[in-house]
Amino acid sequence: MLNSEVGEIIRQLKNAEISVFDIPEDYKNDMQIVDFERKLGFRMLGKRGFDVITNSFFVEESLLRINEDGREVCRNIFSTFDNFDSYFDFLQGDIYDNACYMFCDFTKRIVTSHQIDMQKLRARKAFVDDNVDNYFLAVSDEEISSYDDAKKIHSLCKRWIQKFNACDSYDQFEKTVSNYQKSQIASIVDVTFFFFQYIFADVDSKERFNIIMEYMSSEKYPVFEMIEGLCSIYNPDDVERAYNASYKHKKNLKEYIRLLKNKKIDFGTRGYFDKKTHYYCEKELGYKKGNRLIPDATIYRYFESFDEFVDYLDGDLRYCDLSGLLECDIDFSDYIVDETTKLPIQVDSDGIYSIEKYYQNKKFYVVQRWHNISGAMLKEDTHTFDYFFDFVAFLKNDLSGADLLFCDGLIFLSQWDTIDFFNAKMKSSLCEKFGLNYEVQEVNDGVIEFFDCVEQNENETALVLQTSRDLAEEAAEKDLSSWDVFLNLKCQRIDYISDLHLIHRLKNAGCRSKEDIKYVIQKIAETIANEAGSILLIDGDVASDFSIFQLFVKILSKTLGGNTQVIFTLGNHELWSFPGLTINQITLKYRTCLEKYGMYLLQNDLLYKDGRDLSSSLDPSLQMIQYEELCSMGKKQISERLRSARYVILGGLGFSGYNTEFNADNGIYRLTVDRSEEIKQSKVFEELYHRFLPVLEKKNTIILTHTPKKDWCSETVPDKNFVYVSGHTHRNFFHDDGEYRIYSDNQIGYRCDTPHLKTFLIDNDYDYFSGYDDGIFEITREQYNDFYRGINIQMTFQRNVNVLYMLKRNGYYCFIHKSKSGSLTILNGGVMKKIGVQEIQYYYDHMDAMIATIKKPLDKFNSFQKHIANIVKRIGGDGTIHGCIIDIDVNNHIYVNPFDLSTTGYWASDMINKIVYPSIPDLLKEKCPVLFGEYVKLIDDNSENALVLKQQIKTSWSPQLYLDTNIYKASREIRKMQRLNSNVLTTWYENAIPQITKK
Repeated sequence: MLNSEVGEIIRQLKNAEISVFDIPEDYKNDMQIVDFERKLGFRMLGKRGFDVITNSFFVEESLLRINEDGREVCRNIFSTFDNFDSYFDFLQGDIYDNACYMFCDFTKRIVTSHQIDMQKLRARKAFVDDNVDNYFLAVSDEEISSYDDAKKIHSLCKRWIQKFNACDSYDQFEKTVSNYQKSQIASIVDVTFFFFQYIFADVDSKERFNIIMEYMSSEKYPVFEMIEGLCSIYNPDDVERAYNASYKHKKNLKEYIRLLKNKKIDFGTRGYFDKKTHYYCEKELGYKKGNRLIPDATIYRYFESFDEFVDYLDGDLRYCDLSGLLECDIDFSDYIVDETTKLPIQVDSDGIYSIEKYYQNKKFYVVQRWHNISGAMLKEDTHTFDYFFDFVAFLKNDLSGADLLFCDGLIFLSQWDTIDFFNAKMKSSLCEKFGLNYEVQEVNDGVIEFFDCVEQNENETALVLQTSRDLAEEAAEKDLSSWDVFLNLKCQRIDYISDLHLIHRLKNAGCRSKEDIKYVIQKIAETIANEAGSILLIDGDVASDFSIFQLFVKILSKTLGGNTQVIFTLGNHELWSFPGLTINQITLKYRTCLEKYGMYLLQNDLLYKDGRDLSSSLDPSLQMIQYEELCSMGKKQISERLRSARYVILGGLGFSGYNTEFNADNGIYRLTVDRSEEIKQSKVFEELYHRFLPVLEKKNTIILTHTPKKDWCSETVPDKNFVYVSGHTHRNFFHDDGEYRIYSDNQIGYRCDTPHLKTFLIDNDYDYFSGYDDGIFEITREQYNDFYRGINIQMTFQRNVNVLYMLKRNGYYCFIHKSKSGSLTILNGGVMKKIGVQEIQYYYDHMDAMIATIKKPLDKFNSFQKHIANIVKRIGGDGTIHGCIIDIDVNNHIYVNPFDLSTTGYWASDMINKIVYPSIPDLLKEKCPVLFGEYVKLIDDNSENALVLKQQIKTSWSPQLYLDTNIYKASREIRKMQRLNSNVLTTWYENAIPQITKK
């Protein structure tokens, strides 16, 4: 019998009111719905069977939906079952077709109760039909066919190159581009191919340069794929002058050129035979230092013949892939080749063969390679398998030498007599299970030590360590949307961890081999990588063995993949391995290790993010000021250097010079540091701290030290406006009341075997004019843009200015422009509006009064808006406020009337086309069903917050089309007033303050 919810879903499916993709999560595997989907052909069974690595039964299926245009859309789904009974029921007994149960042990009960035909069940050994012997050093028929097709493309490319090269005016060039984009091969060969051909055909031609730059200035494709690359072909200053694009794009180009001239762009090249066009190509990529994920500049040079190509490379074919060149009689012994070179297969049919077998990220891999005697690559075939039985069948049971270190599921394998595991990499426990020899490597007990007071601290505060904080709650307190947090728009997310004590982790895990050690460290690195954002602080005591520290850094770097900037400090345990060396010498060893992997070490150094670099959160804009340079800088110099710093980190070990109970005399540094040196080192950091305190307290500053402040500073009370991150004591402690912020609550310690990251938010803004006193100042357009960039308000101001005034009073700013004729206009971002009184002093004198007049009603309105926005966030919506509008998501919004505080829910595809709903719940129900479900839960919980959305009077009218744009006019006016929330006065109401007597 159908329950009401299931029956309603089936009715909606039957009447095409919903698709199989829209079924609520709780009902997706309801057997009545599944059965209905299968009967209608919406759900199709695929492979099924038993996966020994997960010790579970699986079913692969496809869900089918027909779009409004009649096209089929398919979505693959994967279901797993812990026991055979539930698996059997889900398939309704259809367990034989397209199924594999290799390595599955069926109990007598299962066979009897389900009347299983074991011979039929065991008929299939794997899903794969081929094996490793089917692949060899030869060209496939498919490759030959593709090669022949590309010959025709090559001929067409030559004709189009002639057409492009014939262009001697911009109009001709633009027309040729337009015609090409309509051609047969435009979808195969990107138009950038012809742009670069045109440029390099005569790179010295001013005529061609002007044509290309005029096209770039039009901002049509492929401008953003090429503009930075042109700075490496032409004089970058000429490119900047000729680039007449929008202010935003000119600004981005200017910043790129600045980095290029300062040698902060790293270039790398590779050559290849282009299989699509049969041209030889050199591809050059430019990356900002510290960011190897996305190139900032790309340059292609194409050559029709091999001779032209190899002459350009001066005979050096390293990092060249010529494997696609099937018709070849070239003697490559005349050129420079190595293991990075891929040569055509015909050159050496007797290649040296190698095979790699490994398990990674829940998949099995087999990589076959053929090299020539010089080490140059001839061919590479990579095969991927989801299931162990396919991996074994493809390799014909030969798993010798396979890297299976992270294949934990082998513990479930009970039949392995036919499998060759010789020399396979595994944990020692699995080696013992399969009867394999392994090299014993014990953990170095000599660098393991427990301090009683530290252990006591750890035991007493274990619950604090295990407690996680809700980042969403902290974001809500700061009025941040989920996008603000994800993109670090208004606040920077900081992840932190300290006192990993890897040697203790390895000992606790019972490591007995090199592979065991690598396994434990890899698992910790994976946890960190999965939880890390763009900034990660690792605050000392990683390992007391330098070789283990190096291994951790190497593995962590590979696992993070360049997505996270990692900042380390040393802990006292890092010093143990180096008795007899100075702190500077030890620091150099660790810094060299970390810099190799693009990571930072702070030892009495300062790191900051330069806000003028609007790069992604990968932060190539992080800048380091090392101790020696800091010592030579005064407060004025450091203040100017940090003028545009979004956040600052002052860090180091700190030492325990002021701790009279637990210090060097207790052996916390072993033989490396004595008590007198410890006191000296603490005073070094303390002096830095006090010296730059007046500057840093005006910035978003993190004090990152391994030891707590009371250990390295005579003043134990923390300073307001700083975030303190420390470890060392193993007494996990957290305090954040908005003024004092201390994060010492993620000290992993000796016993915890499940380390995780913790997170806090720090403001991501800066006040460009913070060093200015109150008064009236003349500033430049660039300074004005810098100011707005600092407070995270996007705007464009590219007008020519005559005189631009900055008025600063009691923490508020106002910007007024004076034209050559003497008239004044007040600035609101990039918009200028005339104001009546033509004396700049008048506005400065009355700033306080105008701000007070605007703030009183605005505060009430803002409070009401934030209340609604918080409800939207609680039910999973965006909650971003701009003007009178609160975003639910991209298309759905709430308008708050500033006069009577009434609310209106509406859907909008753009500013014109809007549909207004009778109530906000009606809008949620139709356009945001998931959020509506969360909203209903709030009502069911009798939440007072939910009542706010119900205050709107429910009427019987249906949603109505609304084309007027008056709501945006009101919203823009409110948004001007809301700039006061950023301490910027951007509007002036002449009649708002009767007590002001105009001069």
